[in-house]
Amino acid sequence: MAFRKQTAALGGAPTLTLAADCAVLVLASIASSATAGGVVHWGSVVTMAPIALAGWLLGSRILHQYDVFKAQGLAGDLVLTSVLVLAVASMLALFRATVDGYAADATLKHFLAVLWSGTLLLRITLPGGRGLARNEPNDTLVIGVGPLGRHTARQIRARKSSREAICHLAFVDEVNSGRVDGRILGTSDDLERILRERVFDEVYIAGNSLRHGSAMQASIRVCERFGIPFALPASHFRFDRARPADARAISDGYVHYLSVEHKPYQMAVKRVLDILVSSCLLVLLSPLLLVVAALIALTSPGPVLFRQKRVGRYGRTFEMLKFRSMVVNAEALRSSLMTRNEQAGPVFKIKKDPRVTRVGSILRKYSIDELPQLVNVLRGDMALVGPRPPLPSEVEKYEAWQRRRLSVRPGLTCVWQVSGRNNVSFEEWMYLDMRYIDHWSIAEDIKLILKTVPVVIAGRGAS
Repeated sequence: MAFRKQTAALGGAPTLTLAADCAVLVLASIASSATAGGVVHWGSVVTMAPIALAGWLLGSRILHQYDVFKAQGLAGDLVLTSVLVLAVASMLALFRATVDGYAADATLKHFLAVLWSGTLLLRITLPGGRGLARNEPNDTLVIGVGPLGRHTARQIRARKSSREAICHLAFVDEVNSGRVDGRILGTSDDLERILRERVFDEVYIAGNSLRHGSAMQASIRVCERFGIPFALPASHFRFDRARPADARAISDGYVHYLSVEHKPYQMAVKRVLDILVSSCLLVLLSPLLLVVAALIALTSPGPVLFRQKRVGRYGRTFEMLKFRSMVVNAEALRSSLMTRNEQAGPVFKIKKDPRVTRVGSILRKYSIDELPQLVNVLRGDMALVGPRPPLPSEVEKYEAWQRRRLSVRPGLTCVWQVSGRNNVSFEEWMYLDMRYIDHWSIAEDIKLILKTVPVVIAGRGAS
């Protein structure tokens, strides 16, 4: 159901890209089974293709490869695709090494060359592949139901982007003509309440500065506190011949603003590093992950992995993965332990939590229970460095300024982890995250990763 919604949101791009990738997989199997004289060993093709397709579908499902909500950029998509290609090729090599006579007539280097070059070429040239990498479905809020507001909504829809919904707020003196393309949720005075209740990725403030100046200014302040991108009309004047010196800056007639510094190239590098580092760590730590999974299964009834809904960028929720370190009914027991909460603010932390299992206490002390989140990093739900993802119940209690920490991807580690973790007050924790957001750089991320390693090894501040 979720995949069908994503497909509809992007005009079928996920299905088109998936079908093209599967075709390349079959071609790679044929190419690897062909001799220099052009004779194809169809027995090897029939053996390899189904295994390769199964591995690709499983890997793409785990990594959310065709999830249009990631919008990780073309560079990130190329690197993530390369990881998937290497994983499938490694799986075939393992089959070949362990199963006697498996694909004996095939040349795996030909398979890898065709699959790698083919899938990367698809993402560069195929419209569906480019859309999958670059377009992020989002809900847009337009403040204004007058002519400019209605024109803005139609203009957004005409671009045939992957935006899922357009909603409106009316300025107080505006009258709904009944021609608005989208739901009207209230007035501009309701903006803060609406942003608390719903996820919007951008707010268009489609007002007239002479008539709605104070309301527009108030809306700007709310968007800045929440860290939500917003756009203002570029001009209220009409021109016959004059054109902007740089038309790209106001291609839709709006000037777009962010509450964080725009660093597109550094963000692309950050996403590429996230993919490379997390995939390498998953491979290197795989023996440890298997041992931990076995210990959890043998010492405590219940699933090995704990899946929990967390809040990501701009308030979108995702399923965060952890090794289960508590008893199965830990969430149900939480309410009975609230009086023992040792952390101020909306978060819940207590030392010697009775819900933690014997193995779980060791996992939590050295943050081993967090390692499955490397899969979340690969998927694009999280980054290696960024504010820790909060629970929805915690976000509901945030003050407006604290919600700005949702303006970036959450991470495995951040300033809080290297500053004492549970020994840091909630308000100080929030200020540390704001400082990180305001001064973020690749160099800062690398410093935080290097600082995190000794903190984790020593188990300082964990509970």
